[in-house]
Order: sequence, then C-alpha cells, then structure tokens
Amino acid sequence: MKNIICAALFLFIIPSAQAQAPASIIKRYKEIFKLIKADKAQELSKLVAYPLIRQNPLKDITNANEFVAYFPVLFDASFKKKFERFNDTVVFEHHGGYGLVGGDFHGDMWLDDRGNITGISVISRRETTLRNQLTKQIQSKIYPAVSHWDENILVLQSPKLLIRIDRVGQKLRYVSWSQGRPTSSKPDLVLNNGVAEAQGTQGGWTYTFKNGDWTYVIDDVEMCETANQCGYFLRLNLKNVEKSSTRLKVVK
Repeated sequence: MKNIICAALFLFIIPSAQAQAPASIIKRYKEIFKLIKADKAQELSKLVAYPLIRQNPLKDITNANEFVAYFPVLFDASFKKKFERFNDTVVFEHHGGYGLVGGDFHGDMWLDDRGNITGISVISRRETTLRNQLTKQIQSKIYPAVSHWDENILVLQSPKLLIRIDRVGQKLRYVSWSQGRPTSSKPDLVLNNGVAEAQGTQGGWTYTFKNGDWTYVIDDVEMCETANQCGYFLRLNLKNVEKSSTRLKVVK
C-alpha cells in the first residue's frame, strides 16, 4: 500500500524537466516488458528486489517461487497492453530509483539503480478480484461496528496490541485490540478523523489520531541513521509530550 501512496505523491513533485534516465535503465525496462509480454516469469523473477509489496490484504511476494506462481495474477492483458506505450521519456529518477510516471503511467513500476524491480503499483483485474475476496473474508470475522472500510492502510502488531488503520470514506480510522483478544470482539479503542502526512519526498508517513488530551501517532520511519530507528512506531503523546514509543511490525 505504501508504495502506491508514494507513487501518487511523486506525481506532484515531478519537475518540468526530468533528469535523463541512464541508458542501462531504459534498456532494462525494455527487457522487462519483453519478458512480461512473452510470459517468461522464471526469467523475470531474477530481476526483482524482494519483497514485492502488494496492497492489503494481499500477501507480499517474498521470493522467486512466489513470483512465478503469482505472475498470471500480477500481469494481465490490459497491463501488458499499457506497456506497449512505453518510451524513453516516461522514466522519472527519484532518489536513486527509476519509475514510470510520465505520459500514461502513474508510478506503475519502479526499478533500483541496478535495474531490479522494487515496486509495482498497478493492480490487475484478477488481483482486484482476489483482494476483494480476501477483504470480505476478513470483514466477516471482525466486530460488526468496525467491519466496514473502503481501504485497509495498515495492520500492525506489538507485544500488547493489534492495530488497524482503515480508510472509511474520506476519513482514517484507528482500531485496536489488546493482544490475544479476537478481532470479532469489541475493540478496546476506536478513533476516527485521523490525519495522514507524508514525511517529505524520501518516503515515510505519519498517521495522527486525537483522543482528548492524548494523541496516538503511527510513524512509518524510512529515513534513519540506524536500522533500529527505522520501521513503524506507535507514539503516545499527552498534551504534546511523548509518554511512550513502541515498535510495531506489519502483519497481513
């Protein structure tokens, strides 16, 4: 999901004159498109930087075997047809990555500086169907008052909490259960009217929810000096004073 949101953000920061992508990146994109068109999943699987993140609640693709099995779901006829409109001018360089964000493309695919696929934000019709089926299965098992959402942004877990961030209409909702309690039970806390803010152009998002004098902040930290400073954190602030910070892990 995060990759998809970031891809949308990049559309607003593309300079009027894009930096020319290296010839090696252009060549790699053309190679990738040929492999997709020819359904050569095994060869293409070697050009992916895993994991390949998929929109919730779809499972991420973590290795080459999973990629090969998922290939028919990922790339459908409309996806392949769109890539026929590729030309050298649609590649945008952003902090060492190269994405398709010009012309008819809207962040559809990203490569790293080695030419490996790091993100695919397009979701095919078959993948959409699978996502909707999984969503209905999950909704059927969740407490009725919070079982509807238009899009799941995140599911996060700490040793003490299970947290969902969902988009309901135009609003963001925070729902949490104490660890060990089923999601079919009444949540411990439901907060609405959350605010999402991008942390600059290099990635990372902050989701903020108010609860009286308390503020619940979910931080997605991507720019950091050490590995333990990156990741997801729940920060609890009382009257703008941080009282606790808890590391979270993403679950699907």
